[in-house]
Amino acid sequence: MERRLAAIMAADVVGYSRLMGADEIGVLNALKALRSELFDPQVEKHHGRIVKLMGDGTLVEFASVVDAVNCATDIQAELTKRNGDLPPEERLELRIGINLGDVMIDGDDLYGDGVNVAARLEESAEPGGVCVSEVVATQATGKANVGFEYLGETRLKNISEPVRIYHVNPQSRAISHRSWNRSRGVQVALGAALLIVATFVVWQGIHRWGANNAVAFDEATALTRPTGPTIAVLAFENLSGDPSKDYLSDGISEDVIIELGRYRDLNVLSRHTTFSYRGQHLDVRSIGKSLGADFVLEGTVRQAGERLRVTARLIDTDSRAQVWSEAFDEKLTTANLFDVQSRITERVAVAIGDTRGAIRRTDERRARAKPPERLSSYECTMFYDDLYDRPDVQKRVHGCIERVVKEEPDYWRAWAQLAEALRVDLSFFGNRYSGTYEEKLNRALSAANQAKELNPNSARVRLILGILLLMNGDRDGFYAEAEDALAVGGDRSVEAEIGYWLIWTGRFDLGAALLRRAIDLDPGSTIKDWHQALSEHHFHKGEYELALAEARKGVLLDYWWSMIPEVTALAKLGRADELERARNRLEAARPGVKVADIVWVYRRYQRPDALIAPYVDAFRKAGFPEGKYRPLDMNDLG
Repeated sequence: MERRLAAIMAADVVGYSRLMGADEIGVLNALKALRSELFDPQVEKHHGRIVKLMGDGTLVEFASVVDAVNCATDIQAELTKRNGDLPPEERLELRIGINLGDVMIDGDDLYGDGVNVAARLEESAEPGGVCVSEVVATQATGKANVGFEYLGETRLKNISEPVRIYHVNPQSRAISHRSWNRSRGVQVALGAALLIVATFVVWQGIHRWGANNAVAFDEATALTRPTGPTIAVLAFENLSGDPSKDYLSDGISEDVIIELGRYRDLNVLSRHTTFSYRGQHLDVRSIGKSLGADFVLEGTVRQAGERLRVTARLIDTDSRAQVWSEAFDEKLTTANLFDVQSRITERVAVAIGDTRGAIRRTDERRARAKPPERLSSYECTMFYDDLYDRPDVQKRVHGCIERVVKEEPDYWRAWAQLAEALRVDLSFFGNRYSGTYEEKLNRALSAANQAKELNPNSARVRLILGILLLMNGDRDGFYAEAEDALAVGGDRSVEAEIGYWLIWTGRFDLGAALLRRAIDLDPGSTIKDWHQALSEHHFHKGEYELALAEARKGVLLDYWWSMIPEVTALAKLGRADELERARNRLEAARPGVKVADIVWVYRRYQRPDALIAPYVDAFRKAGFPEGKYRPLDMNDLG
């Protein structure tokens, strides 16, 4: 059966039976009017699809979480106006719940936990209110026209795992900033105790956090020059043969400039500078020399009927080499114009500006050609992507990073790179850096905190600090930094890494959603670790075939622990012959591997014992010896 990720909105009429008992004909007429005049038009406006009608309830599918949230809040706002001064017993009110999750497709119908959670969230909403799952709140914050307030974690009927629930607040654009250290066993009386530890708000585009993590405005920070390369985004060329379509090509070009501007290391030239070259067809080296640009991004836009094709290519102005190119094909209608424009813009920006983007990869290749002592501060911090897997890169960073932090102690990226290099050394029990394990971990934490102090708006810095806190046994500290990193945003690759670590610590649904979005936006930058994490997500949900498929995409032959997902999925599926071959590969990579080894791997990064138990069971089924380890605490739910 086909599956896909979808945003599901469930809506239900409050007190339907009571209303029908009082005035059956009047209520039916009012419901018909509600649908034809309000509900259906809003669903269409926000690009939704009505899946089914269930008497007093409706199920709607959206491709976008933001569309689902905006649709729900627009419906509730308009319905409040329609009810006006009617007495409570005569009002037609809705409860609405929204979830983002995997759904199974059967014809025009949808099934699965993605749908079931949305229906249960609707039951938790107040009359006239909207409740959403955590993944919806996180994805929609700053993009939807509302904010979100954390209500707590509770168990919903027929849903195996506790769900973190948020109430939509139409008066805000922020998400409540709360502690994530809540026991899964605690039942939260929703509506009775609103748990808000702190609220982060957006003021003139600057994120500010609660008292413990306040980010004060600093003129020096605001005026700091980008340390990375300069990029010129030329006006995309309209090839549609219709000058009236220039607005579309110009709009995409301008949006790409804005999106790239979010990457603080890049010096992105303004449209007023670059659009002056429209139609001149000059050599890119000439443009680069004239503008002082290291890279030029150019593209074309062609619309034919409802088909839209956008091409983009990034050129190194020094070598004239094309370092990246891609074509995007979309179906374009009047209703989805801005969605298509936003989607293409984001994919271009991610492919170019992200941690694993084309510019960074090009600069990293250049830096590899230089001896460590000749690397500039920027070049020495280029090796985030390959640092984990490449001993030669680890050696190169070791040869320059300590010099850079001494020479430029105010350069946040250098401190971040030092923290990351120490983390890698700790992960592989290396000895490039002096000190005991505890001493190196403390030094790494100190470096990460220094980087955070210098640049609190870096998602990457907060991720590095969060992982180090995890290694230090502070799972809640990791969750806090992960949330702040997601709030900062700006780098889909970093968001995917957060997703990976959320799954590792047992936050499966949010982690999987972040990973799938990153893979969808830039499939060429996907790394095998992400597939390992998605495999664990499916394993946790009992979807062993899907877990196996993802596991086989994620195997890294040099790392024995990357083979765990394939072995455990095959053990659950009972495929003896395939399991024997997978077990042999694992034992070749890790001779004498035991159940105790996988317990150690997961506990090292703070996965709750109750979530380790299914893997222990699968390893036992696969016939591995037990080994020695502290017994699992099944009350450890995170």
